[in-house]
Amino acid sequence: MTTAACSLDGIRVLDLSRVLAGPFCGALLGDLGADVIKVEDTQAGDESRTWPPHKDGEAAGYLVNNRNKRGIAVDLKAPAGVEVVRRLARRADVLIENFRTGTMEEFGLGYDVLAADNPRLVYCSVSAFGRTGPRAEGAGYEALMQAFSGIMSITGEPGGPPVRCGVSFLDLTTGILSAFGIVNALLYRGRTGLGQRVDASLLETAIGLLNFQAEGYLLAGTVPKALGSAHPSLSPYRNFRCRDGQWVFIAGANDRLWRRLVAALGLPAMADDPRFATNVERVKHRRELEAALEEAIAQVDREPLLKRLDEAGVPATPVNTVDQVLDDPQTASRSVIRRMAHPTLGEIPVVGMPLAFSRLTPEVRRHAPRRGEHTDEVLAELGYAPAEIAALRAQKVIL
Repeated sequence: MTTAACSLDGIRVLDLSRVLAGPFCGALLGDLGADVIKVEDTQAGDESRTWPPHKDGEAAGYLVNNRNKRGIAVDLKAPAGVEVVRRLARRADVLIENFRTGTMEEFGLGYDVLAADNPRLVYCSVSAFGRTGPRAEGAGYEALMQAFSGIMSITGEPGGPPVRCGVSFLDLTTGILSAFGIVNALLYRGRTGLGQRVDASLLETAIGLLNFQAEGYLLAGTVPKALGSAHPSLSPYRNFRCRDGQWVFIAGANDRLWRRLVAALGLPAMADDPRFATNVERVKHRRELEAALEEAIAQVDREPLLKRLDEAGVPATPVNTVDQVLDDPQTASRSVIRRMAHPTLGEIPVVGMPLAFSRLTPEVRRHAPRRGEHTDEVLAELGYAPAEIAALRAQKVIL
């Protein structure tokens, strides 16, 4: 356990979210020192507990996104359970929730109610479409929003079916943006004394990540298409298959690198071919260019090719599997993989804060809580007497 001060020491976060975007946001805040209290229901709890793979009954997806939190279990359908959360919210700095729009209001825990109790509260709502607009009440999962946002239409091979990205990047990026929004709302509160609502959505995250592709449509009417591993604005910039069946990604991202690449591949005539001499022309003539490169690269095994490209100063990399990158010495030299003490698994590796600081040390101080692990401790901090806690448990309001 670290004794070094962190930027969010003294900040209390009430995390009512489940699965991924909200819990990841809470974990990031916990990494930076916040006291994060995860609230689960008294029945099944966070459904990420059921996601394979498991080790000795513990789900990887739950463990990684609920580090640095204390856990309580409360029945939000019971008035006494709602009162527990309201009392917590009166003392909290931040609340995170990702229920379907209107659900928190049905519980009696909407922003207006809790902000009246605690005007300094920063209340972060995470949803599929945002809390306003004609689709505000629509449910949304990662893959649904990859499809709805258009991102799935530009993922996959040309002419092939739309493909889901293998990483849940909309959920995770929404979690990052939510943490960014919360920290900015806390800075604003420091100047004004007032909290506010932060409204995050997977749709707006997706539009933001479409970035230059969305702007290309808004500005020039260009509708992007699927290009496999290729880039819509650069060529060559994609995967190529080598003679041994292994793949490399080659980034000939500008005219200087292009000339180095064709020299290394023994194709010097292509350097000054007017169809390929500049990036604009290479993008226009992508098909002919990439066909010629595919033929040349298919004659060479991966490792000799990578050595040749490295010597020529051309950026290229093997297309790794997940185990290969996690076992790579570069990954080991950084701090993103941390160690976490777990009550049943012992000390385990866990993906932690993906940022390093020169003065802050984001540590994994707590294991992901077992369901209801800290219920008694947290309620005692709120002033509940042991007899009151026992009565709530007997009524199945808490676990």
